[in-house]
Amino acid sequence: MKRCAFLLLALTACAAHVTSSLQVDGTAFVPTTCRSGQARGFAGVELADDQQRRLRLVQALDGTFQAVYFPPGHSVGQNLGSCGTLTLQNGIAVVNGIRNVEGNATLDCGGGSNTLKGSITFEGCH
Repeated sequence: MKRCAFLLLALTACAAHVTSSLQVDGTAFVPTTCRSGQARGFAGVELADDQQRRLRLVQALDGTFQAVYFPPGHSVGQNLGSCGTLTLQNGIAVVNGIRNVEGNATLDCGGGSNTLKGSITFEGCH
């Protein structure tokens, strides 16, 4: 019984969870996946929704961050710059050599061909 409870706790601790009030061009952005940037060579997180829109929140060594938006089907993103705040921390779990990340961001990005407004909280992204 204890082994089952431990396994259930371990699986629950590794599950990603995202809460979002973000809007992209006035449309709700509700991520269904979040991934640690470590697997893609950057410090941060990549979030994606069912419409194949992706948002990367990349943290630089000096603590600043960049928001990069990828419209559906695009492999090159639009750098929206540092247009808000990002809090990013490593989680305790490591899955396949990738450390989970968690944090939150509040964004107000405009001036380009896309706008992002709102906030997002994420945890267990690996």
